[in-house]
Amino acid sequence: MRRLVLTASLLAALTAPFLLLPTASAASELIVGLIASRTLAPGAAQTLVGTAWASEVRAGGGVFGVPVELLMADDGGDPQRAAELAEGQIANGALALVCCTTTAASRAVAAVAEAAGVALLAPVPFEPADRQNYWAFSLAPSDTDALAAIVADAYRKGRSSLALLAPDLPLTATAGDQLVALGAIVGIRLVADERYPAGQSELRPEALLVASNRPGAVVVWGFADDLENAVSALRRRGYEGDVYGRSLPFFPGGEPPAGARVADMLVAAPPAAALAGDRGLARSLDDPDAVGPCTAAATEDAARLAEVPGAARNTLVTAPVLAGLDLLRSAFEQVLALQIPTNDAGVLRQAVRDALVGLPPTCTGAGSIDLEDGRTSAVQPRGLVMIEVTQTGLTVR
Repeated sequence: MRRLVLTASLLAALTAPFLLLPTASAASELIVGLIASRTLAPGAAQTLVGTAWASEVRAGGGVFGVPVELLMADDGGDPQRAAELAEGQIANGALALVCCTTTAASRAVAAVAEAAGVALLAPVPFEPADRQNYWAFSLAPSDTDALAAIVADAYRKGRSSLALLAPDLPLTATAGDQLVALGAIVGIRLVADERYPAGQSELRPEALLVASNRPGAVVVWGFADDLENAVSALRRRGYEGDVYGRSLPFFPGGEPPAGARVADMLVAAPPAAALAGDRGLARSLDDPDAVGPCTAAATEDAARLAEVPGAARNTLVTAPVLAGLDLLRSAFEQVLALQIPTNDAGVLRQAVRDALVGLPPTCTGAGSIDLEDGRTSAVQPRGLVMIEVTQTGLTVR
């Protein structure tokens, strides 16, 4: 079986003797590397989340009494710099990495992680350059995850049809195929699939054709300007139904869609994003399933993020950082319980990676997380929530 997770009672039984007596294999320190772009507000918030987490672990006596050191670095928004910093942290004993603020930097560090044999938990969506991964995982929703969450939301609302309005690009062709496949599972038809030349801003005929099919909801895909143009065109033609958009353009690394042009568009996001602020937390207290199956964990993480300056306003990338660090703490517990010999860093890193993959699906503020062999994204779509874009962007009020 892939999952060999120790129960709490077994963990206690295994670890109790080792907490009392020092052994040759007892770890002296557990080191984690955290890299962010502090020049960006989301990256600065990620760093503060890491600092708060390290203080929390330190106050709790480490992991089974073993101290945890968090190495923090600023890549300045430069992917090459991020890769160099990752190499340095690995040389200084990092057993795992949490990085980065942008997709480009995460992809660069993923290559380093694969070459060095160190687990990487990225708080942003990315795909490895060679599409193969063993050590690198993303804790943010991929396009496939987002589309699955969109179809699930449409199904819950009783929508029987969807339409796609997007530029003619490979990524939108993939989105169209996935919408058809996902919709077929729950009986939702794709009644219109309108593509327009990439770069085209006037979408009058395409928007009219989509609206004339009277779909239950419309999915707009592409990059930031594509989302702006599509949503504006649909609203100007009188379409009043739900419009779902791609999540990726809202992550750091580029200019996000202007909130005023895509206001009320729905995007898939971590559940903690829907609970940011006092109103959000009150909502979760009123309804234990307010944001789906991970409401309880998301409420706890949202409260933790609320204590960190800037973290609640950047939940897209701060919730996955917190989730990644918490997952590593759980993995360290398993490694220490098994008394993995520590004189070989490679053996320890392999053990940490195996422990991460062996963890059961875990509810967090970033959603339901499950690391699997051969899959970069560790996000389970069922744990995501749809939130509306506001006039000021993807900011929960």
